[in-house]
Amino acid sequence: MEESPFLILAGDIGATKTDLGLYRCDESFAVSARPLARCHFPSCNAPELLSRIREFLQQEISGEPPAAVCLGVAGPVSEGRVTAINLGLELDEGELRRELECPHLVLVNDLYAAAFGLSEPESCTFEVLQVGEEVCGGMVGVLAPGTGLGMALLRSGNPPLVLASEGGHCDFAPRDEAEIDLWRYLKEHFGHVSRERLISGPGLLNIYHWCRGMAPVRGRGLNAASVVEAAAIGETEAGRAMEMFVSLLGATAGDLALQGLTRGGICLAGGIPPRIIEYLRREIFLESFRDKGRMRDWLAKIPVKVILDPCLALNGAARIAASLLSARPI
Repeated sequence: MEESPFLILAGDIGATKTDLGLYRCDESFAVSARPLARCHFPSCNAPELLSRIREFLQQEISGEPPAAVCLGVAGPVSEGRVTAINLGLELDEGELRRELECPHLVLVNDLYAAAFGLSEPESCTFEVLQVGEEVCGGMVGVLAPGTGLGMALLRSGNPPLVLASEGGHCDFAPRDEAEIDLWRYLKEHFGHVSRERLISGPGLLNIYHWCRGMAPVRGRGLNAASVVEAAAIGETEAGRAMEMFVSLLGATAGDLALQGLTRGGICLAGGIPPRIIEYLRREIFLESFRDKGRMRDWLAKIPVKVILDPCLALNGAARIAASLLSARPI
């Protein structure tokens, strides 16, 4: 490992996988554009996570504690504690500080970290779906379907303003008779029908099962990637599920744009959008995004992008860790 004033540890702990990265932070608290070292593994319980972190630090910096740590976790953070809802993982800042011998350690929501990563857009790679008319300094909405559905709002600045959200767990509002039928189907099987029950990997699977008249499958078996593959080879039900998923994603992105007045744009992050670019380029996505009655023309001016950088949340967590050293507020 190269000599550096500070080495900081960043983590992106999702419901499916965990990503760790070690970054260089210089005397001005600027963070390297990419991790010096990185590892990823299936998400796990707290003792195993701690063991994996120690193993990574032992391999890269001989077990020395990093100068600062930020872990982005897929769940709401309150008073230094977080429960990853789709994983059942519980973490506590105080315990982690003691275990890792690092007083500069913070837990944040994973979409909070991702939004922080967007605060320096020149370091991100993306594909534009709608050019729009970007307002410099305007609010940016981040929508991230993956194992769950994450949301956040960002206003760039020094420091940037990031607002975490658990909007993925808000009620799903059907727009037509087909979606009303889908809502009834999910209501029967799950009780509360949130947006995440449809706009996520498991959500795509739920839509597919509805299209085929099947009960949702809990546990192993068919997955969202299988649905995407089936649609690509022309399976009718899979194709219908993909069209409905993309339409629902567009509608939810439009809702977020209105809720946050996101004149800075909407950014689609998470594991799914980069894998379904072909579908997002189709008119159904932007038509659903703009289809908000009297606000249609306003939404046509909102830039919409797909973030292609797999290190977005990790880079954001690294910048948050650096802010702990500089005593800047996050």
